[in-house]
Amino acid sequence: MEGVSPRYRLVIFLVGLTQLIVTIDFSIVTVALPSLGRDLHIPPAALSWVISAGALAGGCLLILAGRAADIFGQRLCLLVGLTLFVAGSLAAAVAPGLPMLIAARALQGVGGAILGPANFSLINVLVPEGAPRRMAMGVFGLMQGVSLIIGLLVGGAVTTQLGWRWVFGLNPPLAILAILLTLRCVPKPATPARLDSHIDWLGAVLIGTAMILLLLGVSAMGKEGWTALRPLAMTVAGVVVFALFFVAEGRAREPLAPLSMFGRRNYAAANVIMPLLLVAVGGVFVLLSVYMQTGLKMSAMQSGLGMMPYAAAVIVSGQALAPLMARLPNRVIIFGASGLFVLGITMLAVLSDQPNYWLAIALGSVVTALGATTAFITLLAEATADIPASQQGAASAVMFTFQALGVPLGATVALSVLGLAGPLAGLAAFRNAYLVMAAAPLLALVFGMLALRPAPRTPVVEAVAS
Repeated sequence: MEGVSPRYRLVIFLVGLTQLIVTIDFSIVTVALPSLGRDLHIPPAALSWVISAGALAGGCLLILAGRAADIFGQRLCLLVGLTLFVAGSLAAAVAPGLPMLIAARALQGVGGAILGPANFSLINVLVPEGAPRRMAMGVFGLMQGVSLIIGLLVGGAVTTQLGWRWVFGLNPPLAILAILLTLRCVPKPATPARLDSHIDWLGAVLIGTAMILLLLGVSAMGKEGWTALRPLAMTVAGVVVFALFFVAEGRAREPLAPLSMFGRRNYAAANVIMPLLLVAVGGVFVLLSVYMQTGLKMSAMQSGLGMMPYAAAVIVSGQALAPLMARLPNRVIIFGASGLFVLGITMLAVLSDQPNYWLAIALGSVVTALGATTAFITLLAEATADIPASQQGAASAVMFTFQALGVPLGATVALSVLGLAGPLAGLAAFRNAYLVMAAAPLLALVFGMLALRPAPRTPVVEAVAS
C-alpha cells in the first residue's frame, strides 16, 4: 500500500477482510454440502436450501440494509452484520438437522446483506479519491478471487480432515477481527437517527416481496422450465411488485432508494450494464462446472480445483486495478474489460469441442475472469463516485440487488440453452450456451459506449477515526 496514509490502510484492510468474510462463505459451504448431506441424512433435492436460504434472506433485505447504513452509519451496520454472521455460523456448526441449519443460513444471509452495502460504501465515504480509493477498489476485487481459492482449498481440506461442522468455524475468528477493526477505525455518525422517522417500511415490504418472488421464480424456472405456470407466475408477480416499489419510492418522504440517484446518468446506466455483466458471470460459472463434470468426467473436487485459473485471474485483476485506474479513465477500462469479457466467453465457445482441460477451460476462463472482474469493480467505482455520502449505502445496495438477481438468472438461462441440445449432443452443445452468454456483455459494451459519460467528482469523504 505504498503511497497510502497509514490511517487509510486500516480502513482498506477492513474492507478487504469484510469482503472476504461475505464471499468465502458460499465456496466453503458448497464444498461441504455432500458431507453435510450424508451426515444429517438430507435428501439431495433439499440440499439446495442450505445455499438458497441465505440468498433469499439476504437478497430481500439488501436495499433496506443499504438505506440503514446511510441513516445509522456504516459503523453500527458493520457491527450488527458481523455479529449476526458469527451467530449464524456458530448455529450452523451445531445444527442437529435441516430446519436449524436453514434458519442459521438465513441468519448468515441477513448478516451478509447488512455487511455488503455498509462495507462497500466505506470506500467512497471514508477513503479519499486518488491512490487510496484505487487501492481500496483493487483490494475489494482481489478478495473475490482469494475467497474462491481459500474456500475451495481450505474448505475442502477442513471438511475432509475435521468434518463439515468445522467449515462454519472458519469465519467467526475473521469476523471478530473485523469487529475490532470497525471499533478502531470507523467513526460514529455525527447525528444519530430515529428508527421510526427514517425507515420506509412500505418500500421495505415491497422490495422484500419482489426479491423473494423473483429469486424463487428464477430458481423454479431452472427446474420446471421457462413456460411452467408456477415459476412464470412468480416471476411476473415479482416484476410487478418491483415496479410498485419504485412507484412507492417516488412518493415516500424518506425512500429506501431515492430516485434522485437515478437522475445521475452514469449511475442509471450502470444499473442497466451491471445485470448484463452478472448474467454472463452466473451463466459462465455454471457452464464451466457442468462442462468439467459431464464433458471432461471430472469429480466435484477436481472441478473445484479446475476453477483455480479463474480465481487466480480474479486476483491478478484486483492487483492490477489500482495502477490501471491511475492511468486510464474508468469508462475506458469498463469498455476494454467488457470487450475482454466477450473475447473470453467466445474463446470458451470456440474451444468447447476440445476434450482438453487447458484448451477448453483454463485459457478462456482466465481471459473471462480478467474481463469480468475488471469491468465489475470499475463499474461500481464509476457508478458510485459522485453519489453523496448520505446515499452511498442505498446506491451500492441497489447494484448488489441486481447482482443477486443477475447471477442466478444467468445460470438458469445457460442451463436452459444447454438443455435444448438434448442429453446426447456432446461437448459441442456448450458452444451455443456460451455464445448466448457472450451476448450479454456485448450488449453491455454497446450500451455503455452510448450511455456512460465522464462524471464530475463530488467530495464525499468523512473523517476517519484517529
